[in-house]
Amino acid sequence: MGDCVRPTYFYLRKSWKEMNKEKHTWIAITLGSILLSPLLFIGGIILGSNTDVSHALSSDSMSSWVSAAATLAIAILTFILAKETWNLRISQMQQVEQIRKDSIRPSVELYFLPSPVAFQFINVHVENNGRGVARSIKFTFRPEGKESFTPAELDVISHLENINMLKSGLSSLGSGKSRSSFVFSFLDLSKVHKDKMFEVHFSVSLSFEDADGIAYISESIIDFSEYIGVTEIGGGDPTYQLFQETKKIREILQRVQGNMSSGRFNVNLFTSEDRDKEREAIRKEIEEARKSEESRRAVPPGGAGQPEPVPNEPPRT
Repeated sequence: MGDCVRPTYFYLRKSWKEMNKEKHTWIAITLGSILLSPLLFIGGIILGSNTDVSHALSSDSMSSWVSAAATLAIAILTFILAKETWNLRISQMQQVEQIRKDSIRPSVELYFLPSPVAFQFINVHVENNGRGVARSIKFTFRPEGKESFTPAELDVISHLENINMLKSGLSSLGSGKSRSSFVFSFLDLSKVHKDKMFEVHFSVSLSFEDADGIAYISESIIDFSEYIGVTEIGGGDPTYQLFQETKKIREILQRVQGNMSSGRFNVNLFTSEDRDKEREAIRKEIEEARKSEESRRAVPPGGAGQPEPVPNEPPRT
């Protein structure tokens, strides 16, 4: 839509420049004629005074005529200057008013997007891309290129009308704001209408007003043939996957916390001193075990003369 508007705007701007150029040319010609008129008048008087004319003008009457012509020229130039100044003032006021209207002009559109949960779930979005608040937003569904809706289109529209904001409209929607809602599952409707789902093609007319009550109308086209051949890889939306993994971690932590009577995590801190104590305790246990084994080998069960031989060990020499 934007590509269609831009050439028209360029043509209007070019035509306006040509009109201004032509207007300035006529103004220059008019001003030149007015300025040359007193000079031609004076030249004619001087030329006539050098000829033999019976009713020649006196010097007083000639100065009066020159003063009158100069006064007339100044009056005409003053009128033209005042008129151009007034036109410039009006043009500036119109530009300021147009800038103010553009600053509060809303732009509302409706479109479908797949849900982050799964590709077959379709969400409807109503978004205001304009600079001003949109008020009294109404939605009207119309067949596109035909006289009536097909059964598949009626089914889609019935799902849309189940959403109250599309059926009754929106009271207001701020600049840069949007509303969205789940509408239907594409696979569920495809089971009913088969390949006719890809032939769904209708328009949605959106009427709304700005803060000054000026009415606007925009149109959105719903065309399901755009989904032919569209596939998805990668397991869905990464943000939704991250949400699911975070949810699993939270559930695990809640179960761990639920097994504690106090509701707090029992955390044992292991410092460097604890590690030194543990190593010292292990060393003492090993030393005591070694001493016990040596004493056991040194004193046999039958007497104190000979050490008890160790089984499966060769005799010492």
